[in-house]
Amino acid sequence: MQMCYCRAYDDLMPWRSMAMTDNLNSTLAASTVGLLRWQDLLVVVPFFLLVALCLFSKRAEGEERRLKPLLYTLLACLLTGAWGYLFGNETFENRFLHNFSNKGYYAHNGLIPYLAFSTYEELWVSHTVTDEERAMVQRFIAEDCPHYTDNAFCKIKDRNLVLIIVESLHSWPIGMEVDGREVTPVLNRLVKGDSVIYAPHVMFQTSHGHSSDAHFIYNTGLLPLRDGAVAVNWGNGPYPSIAEALDGYDCREIICTPGVNWNQSVTARTYGFDSLYTREHLMADGAFQRHNGIDDAALTDFAARLIPQMRQPFFLEMVTMTMHTPYPRDKVRHSWILDSDTLNAEARGYLNCVNLTDSCIGALMDDVRKMGMANNTVFAIVSDHTQVYLNRIEGRHDSIAEPRDWGIPLIITGVDTTMCYESVIGQVDVYPTLLDVMGANDYYWKGLGHSFLRYPVVGAIYPRNMSVIGDSTSTLTPHLRRAWDISRIIIFDGKQLTTKD
Repeated sequence: MQMCYCRAYDDLMPWRSMAMTDNLNSTLAASTVGLLRWQDLLVVVPFFLLVALCLFSKRAEGEERRLKPLLYTLLACLLTGAWGYLFGNETFENRFLHNFSNKGYYAHNGLIPYLAFSTYEELWVSHTVTDEERAMVQRFIAEDCPHYTDNAFCKIKDRNLVLIIVESLHSWPIGMEVDGREVTPVLNRLVKGDSVIYAPHVMFQTSHGHSSDAHFIYNTGLLPLRDGAVAVNWGNGPYPSIAEALDGYDCREIICTPGVNWNQSVTARTYGFDSLYTREHLMADGAFQRHNGIDDAALTDFAARLIPQMRQPFFLEMVTMTMHTPYPRDKVRHSWILDSDTLNAEARGYLNCVNLTDSCIGALMDDVRKMGMANNTVFAIVSDHTQVYLNRIEGRHDSIAEPRDWGIPLIITGVDTTMCYESVIGQVDVYPTLLDVMGANDYYWKGLGHSFLRYPVVGAIYPRNMSVIGDSTSTLTPHLRRAWDISRIIIFDGKQLTTKD
């Protein structure tokens, strides 16, 4: 379980998450199978060797002592962490009571200390927020967070907003050709057009919540926890949100998975949506049947049928699914990309799904245009996290990866600004930028990021090791670092940002 989780999320699963069973479904099963490799069989070899030793080990006199090999193994695991501490220069607190990330802690100290630390975190680390921490948050908000109220970047208010959170979309397929044909003709046209803001180097800031962390960041302007899934453990909030900022809007969300996935049946209410439409609604509507079970085609079809029923102005959030690994061929249409001999199998599967989702987004935008709403609707297209780094496809090591290799895109159409913002920004900077383009700055909460329409955003904090991606000399860097601790306190407190006071 941990092996598959680490392969997908680049970290170990928190122990408390192993008790989660409500989200077990066919999507998770297919994803897990897609992660397996035949070499993974080697993982169980040490376990069976240990079992054999415990079962067949005997003392010289013939009396069985089956636990002896197990005790030796546990002692060796314990010495892994003790050795580094006894012969190193670190204090006990720095070595054993500091969360490096689950994977980092395990690699640093070994199995037994990791199990002990996990138990310590679960049982003795309090999530209670102190008065001192509350005062620190209030000082940070008062002194370091933006408080502007002008809407200088929005000439026309009360436009509709369609926010499409695209599963695993990178920036590098945009503009790419395979065998002389465009992979993303719709997105290519958008990023070259007028009244479009394009930021190709968004740094993903998701952690253990992965996709749900992205939903959390975009909707609330807060940062996720580095050691747990906010949507699952703290999904009830309350939190500020774009839906709340768009006062008077008809706010709805459509997903093509069951509501239990990423706890979206709960977070939809928390983020201020009036209605949530799930896989069950799409099935009842016949959207899946009309599109042969293709998730994103059903999603955009359902949205096109729902929009005429919505009161304007409206805010519609959509979460796609087709580009979720392992790219089963029965869930997508066959394109020329799958027949190409210029790409490896993973790239073919991924880009084929990118091409499909691109066409679905184009179909929805065409439908909105036919409804006569194109001039009054802002489309914001964002990605939740990374999936296939371009440098890995091209055979380059991650150590020389550039923003173009891992960057995820932000595309906002139908706005009063035309811009291609080439610097690195964080996902947390999307929320205040959306408030700017929607003219919603009378809302008290501008988020923990910065609108790059107003501020020279040139970097972001990567949560796994808290390193700065981009320009570390920026004057915004100290704010970006502190924002992670501030957000953690706000999540645990739950009520600090529910009123203007």
